[in-house]
Amino acid sequence: MSDNRKLGLNVAQDIARSKGGECLSDIYINSHNNLLWKCGQGHTWYASLHNVKKARGTWCAKCNGCTKLDISIAIDLAQQRKGKCLSKKYINNHMPLLWECSKGHQWSTSLSSVKRLGSWCPYCSGRHSCSLDLAKKIANERNGKCLSEQYININKYLLWECNQKHTWYASLHDVKNGNHWCAKCAKNKPYNLEFVKNIANSRSGECLSENYVNAHTKLMWKCVNGHKWTASLASIMHCNSWCPYCKHKHENLCREIVAKYLGPPSENRWPDFLKTPEHPTGLQLDIPYYHYGFAIEVQGIQHEQYIQFFHRGDQKNFIKQQEHDQLKRELCEENWIVLRYVWYYEDPFEKIPDILRELGLIS
Repeated sequence: MSDNRKLGLNVAQDIARSKGGECLSDIYINSHNNLLWKCGQGHTWYASLHNVKKARGTWCAKCNGCTKLDISIAIDLAQQRKGKCLSKKYINNHMPLLWECSKGHQWSTSLSSVKRLGSWCPYCSGRHSCSLDLAKKIANERNGKCLSEQYININKYLLWECNQKHTWYASLHDVKNGNHWCAKCAKNKPYNLEFVKNIANSRSGECLSENYVNAHTKLMWKCVNGHKWTASLASIMHCNSWCPYCKHKHENLCREIVAKYLGPPSENRWPDFLKTPEHPTGLQLDIPYYHYGFAIEVQGIQHEQYIQFFHRGDQKNFIKQQEHDQLKRELCEENWIVLRYVWYYEDPFEKIPDILRELGLIS
């Protein structure tokens, strides 16, 4: 090991001891490569020497999470304001909790928002933009009704009715932002086989079925690469889906290459720290290795430029794509997960070993 690398490892070990912990790594490459650390409570994690050294540098996430924010703090804060925290579980700074003020209003917001930004009941303050009135207004614009009489938060189900008297449950979030409406009416919309074949042709593929029943009956499709699969017209049109084999082929190849070096990736691709109010089920990581402190994202062309098919003919969807990618980067950085990318134009057989060498995981 060179003198500079020995010096770097000595610095890391000194810093760890000053914090009552240890640096468990015995190989040091540079200040931006991950090292293995252990705190005084025995928790282990990966972080770079740069991140640990810098002002207000990172240290044990588990210890920080226990001492800074948890559900007991939420309960105490609510009581101080003569209200209640109705949630039973705290996940992270970005996930909303259910609160109730002294007047019985209920709403969702994060503990960070209440503790650090000083927010409280949006109904009492007059700044609540999503409410039962908004739900009824949206339903009226679609010639229907919102039949619910109680609104809790944007992710709770409400009862809706279309102009054909069909009723169903959906959240205001899905109706407002996902543009969801009556599934029965959508199923009965008078598309035909000619329309279906034109859809396939617009994606350089074919519809091989000879009969069309309705938008939710599965059809046989074929992509430009000759892959065949079944999917409903509704799935193709409204869920932005196309060939499942092409979509996952590059990602699966990358996963196999990494696994040859490090073994299989972590199973949970939707970690709690990627959950936010806008993404309550969580953002997804393509190839996560939490125990090594990194994840690989396999990026298609739609992450780099506007593509009419992928972004459903709307430039705003490309902007949202970029915002999602940026949010994922920020949340991973907050939780000390290093993100690396394999782009559609890169050779994964060359790129992935380069990434692993950069992170000090292979020589």
